[in-house]
Amino acid sequence: MNQSKSFLTLAALAAVTALALIGCHSSEHHHDDHSGHSHGTAAKAYPLKKCIVKDEDFHGETVVFVHEGQEIKLCCKDCRPDFDKEPAKYLKKLSQTQ
Repeated sequence: MNQSKSFLTLAALAAVTALALIGCHSSEHHHDDHSGHSHGTAAKAYPLKKCIVKDEDFHGETVVFVHEGQEIKLCCKDCRPDFDKEPAKYLKKLSQTQ
């Protein structure tokens, strides 16, 4: 009887964990960068009409994430390493538009 009770407790814990992860991933944000970002806090909208790294129009699959409370949009996943290497350089472009 104790084994079945332990199994049910473990199964319930696994189910709650799975639901928490699925629920979070079903929203329209990415977990690539949560620095300074809370699920309950809205990020500042991305003001540019082009990729912040390449300064090109968006094409294909746009990469969207939040960096320190600011929504960032990139034209492709290849731009992410460049942004991550020097975020201040690219964030400077945003401050020039405001």
